[in-house]
Amino acid sequence: MLEKSNKTDNKEMNKNAAKSPYMSDVNGIERMSFHEMEAKLEREVISQLKSEFPGIENSKSFRLLVDAVVNNIKNKDLEISEKREINS
Repeated sequence: MLEKSNKTDNKEMNKNAAKSPYMSDVNGIERMSFHEMEAKLEREVISQLKSEFPGIENSKSFRLLVDAVVNNIKNKDLEISEKREINS
């Protein structure tokens, strides 16, 4: 019974992730794990920061900045998802 519940939860998470604004451009989302999606987001943030602020990756607080940006994106995505659920 527990296995069936886990499968249902996984399907529901994949369905919700597919509706996610910051994940909408990810191809093959059904095949990606949460950690893979988060790593892709982090790589995109790092790339964008480097292109907008050349040399920033040498800053002592670069990792902290990356973590803060990723966290803000995830929080905004969660807010949007919650609003969608309320309006549904």
